[in-house]
Amino acid sequence: MFRNSGARMPSIGAGSVDIRSIFGSILNVIKTRANQICAATCDGLILRMHYRWTFCLLLGGFLTVWYSWYHRDVITCVSHFNAETQVRLDYINICLSYPYIEDNGSKRYLLFYRWISWSLLVLAGVYYIPRKVSKNFDNARCKKLLEDLAANAHRYDQAERELVERAARYIIFNLKTHNGLYWKYLFVNVLALLVDLFAMQFLDFILQGRFIQYGFNSYPFDRDPQKFTDYMSQTFPPFASCELTLENQLVNKRTEKFGCHLTIMELYEKVFLILWLWLILLTFVTCCYIVFLFLMWLPCVRAYLLRTAKPVHANDKVRGVVHAVAKNCKIGDIYLLYRVKGHLSHARFYELMTRLSDPALFTKQIQQAPPGTIPDGKDKMPPNKQADTLRNRRPNMPQDPPMNPEYLHQLLASPEMMGRHPQSPDQRTPLLKKNTSILIE
Repeated sequence: MFRNSGARMPSIGAGSVDIRSIFGSILNVIKTRANQICAATCDGLILRMHYRWTFCLLLGGFLTVWYSWYHRDVITCVSHFNAETQVRLDYINICLSYPYIEDNGSKRYLLFYRWISWSLLVLAGVYYIPRKVSKNFDNARCKKLLEDLAANAHRYDQAERELVERAARYIIFNLKTHNGLYWKYLFVNVLALLVDLFAMQFLDFILQGRFIQYGFNSYPFDRDPQKFTDYMSQTFPPFASCELTLENQLVNKRTEKFGCHLTIMELYEKVFLILWLWLILLTFVTCCYIVFLFLMWLPCVRAYLLRTAKPVHANDKVRGVVHAVAKNCKIGDIYLLYRVKGHLSHARFYELMTRLSDPALFTKQIQQAPPGTIPDGKDKMPPNKQADTLRNRRPNMPQDPPMNPEYLHQLLASPEMMGRHPQSPDQRTPLLKKNTSILIE
């Protein structure tokens, strides 16, 4: 456990942790995820930078620090009274949690030294939240359409024409109903920005208010290896002091002072500098993308998103077709067409735009609806007559067949018939008498 008055964290099991196999498994998972086609309606590059790239960066930082804690000396302490005597393990355990440096006459405790690796693991889980939210916001039919387009994007045969036909039928039938996709996608990107801001504030709290300005104050990264007065060395000091007093309950009513070398601090300063640069870049790119999503309300931006190269066989101007489509579509339809554009060639996308540029597109879609889907008012029955119960049922009574007027006229003109039936046939008799007379005859 001791080696040159240093302390090493106990390894898992018998100390046979194969870090190469762990990294190999992680790399295989990353390659598998990277090769998957992104066809979700509420997903994009900015979100993948959060839940995939930043997640892997934080997880890699955690594993790197964790490996250093379990496979090398993390602290070396000596007593100020007797530097040749090995420091007890229980004293070193306290020094791992409460080292300090002198800062302007006061003590600044480095409370993050022992637990900072777990903060990276917590942030890795937080950065996966936008992915879970975006999966719940997905539109199944739109996702299936984008998956089919992405899976056959490399084909140039008849399949591409069929995909264009399928996309046109779906968009025309569901025109002006995709605004929810746009607002959900915007919400997930705003959520990703909030995660970035939370990560900055969380790490600034962990590092005692020295993370947000870490990169700015460290520039131009001039180091002071003698007195360690530069900002990086002050944030992650490699040498610190440790003091055990009566409150620690481990000394016999005396004060013990130790000088400690925090060996992992040299790794911390590099890991957090890379993390600071990435979070600054990620926050800036996310803000710019959210502004771009808001700019989609402008007609000029919509025309720019739908602009495509004009094929040789095209007759209409691209600008006129684009403006006609923008006039027929809402913001959600523009967003969906922008996603579809990435999976089609210029000629096929122009063909799709031509079909959507018809001014009477919505009217034709209503007229093409199959008859009988919407019942007329005269066909509707009141609810009290629709109930079919035994109480409301009536016995099947025989009904008189419809009488022919010519046949009735012949009967009236025949004297034999009038003599046999003196009563006028147009006078109605009760049902019982009529049936009785028939039986008698």
